[in-house]
Amino acid sequence: MPERYRIIITPRASADLQDIHQYIEKDSPQNATSVAGEIIKAIDSLEIFPLRYRVYKGRKQPSEAVRRMPVPPFLIYYRVQEEHLAVDIITIRHGARRPPRDL
Repeated sequence: MPERYRIIITPRASADLQDIHQYIEKDSPQNATSVAGEIIKAIDSLEIFPLRYRVYKGRKQPSEAVRRMPVPPFLIYYRVQEEHLAVDIITIRHGARRPPRDL
């Protein structure tokens, strides 16, 4: 059985998720909860095999590599800390927005 990674949601990613929920909630509170739940479910899935998504940025130093997981229409950017068996969720963005430059 594969080892489980600990999920660490950064304050930035937490704020992103809250902003997404609040934005959708204006039109549909039920849909906002559903979308947030799908994002959280996807994040939780990274406990097992977090390296399954492609490297988005930082191929030269594996410890600094940022990966991107699609959860349409959103993209979850994260970094895997192999030595600590942890996954840092960096940010969550709508796929139509420009990718973050500060990763």
